[in-house]
Amino acid sequence: MSFLKTRAGRSAALALGVAVALTCAPAQAGSERPAPSLDQLKKTRLTVDTGKQQQIWAAVMKTVGAYDSREKCWMLEARQRRFCMQPAKFAMRGVNDKNDYYFAISGKEQDAGGLTKGVVMFMHFSTGGEDKGFTFRELDGLYEFGSRKAPLGDGNFRFVEVAIDTYAWEVTDVLSGAALEIDTTTLIHVGGVFTPKQRRMTDFVTYKGNESGCGGETGVICVSNRIDYAFKPGAGGLFALEMVLKRKSGSKQIFSLGDDSPVVQSEPVTVPFDSREGRYRIPSQDMVEWLGRKMPAKLAANP
Repeated sequence: MSFLKTRAGRSAALALGVAVALTCAPAQAGSERPAPSLDQLKKTRLTVDTGKQQQIWAAVMKTVGAYDSREKCWMLEARQRRFCMQPAKFAMRGVNDKNDYYFAISGKEQDAGGLTKGVVMFMHFSTGGEDKGFTFRELDGLYEFGSRKAPLGDGNFRFVEVAIDTYAWEVTDVLSGAALEIDTTTLIHVGGVFTPKQRRMTDFVTYKGNESGCGGETGVICVSNRIDYAFKPGAGGLFALEMVLKRKSGSKQIFSLGDDSPVVQSEPVTVPFDSREGRYRIPSQDMVEWLGRKMPAKLAANP
């Protein structure tokens, strides 16, 4: 596995100052209203061919709202506000003929004076037996991610198992200033055997780099800091998070996929899940900075 993920698929960045980006505080206009919560659908059943992804998405998006051919999106009406929504990613889990389908749907508010960020909603349907129809289970959202002109795309979502037969969406968001890029990771519970007290179980900084303002004639050394994490069995009902910080510095080459230049690496740190609080007990939201204080002085071999 290469040290750096490709940056080409990242969503357009928010125009934030470096000082704001360092603290990961989102810029928000004083008059901006938070995204509204969504009401659960009434009993809903869809007839779809589960072997055809396009048919699955078409049926699910009809429950979101009517398709707007001019805007090329489905219009979600929520608390007298309108949101232009698009399919992002879906995942299926189950055994035999009983399956659960989980959907991540991304978009933006239509009002020109609306949210400065995009929005995300999550839907859950299930199938059972010989009847291949979808039965609605749950709706969750709206969450604010991305930027208004570029809501999150499918590459910003990953479906992960956070305990045995228990699942969450991993959402990667991007903030950027004139000389600093920051990725944050958020885990949002969506279903399964174990149900925590909070859906939004954690959010923390997983990447800091200065790709946009380093190298060449700038005279600035390029630096990349990335946290790799994995789920490990642990107390608290959900798997613990094991984190390692990896750092590279040098030319812009370090941002290339497959670059094998040396890496400085921290010792692994285990972050347990706190069942009482319903969240992961992270020592700092900026885990890149926190783990950076524990980095060794010498270079390690590229893992």
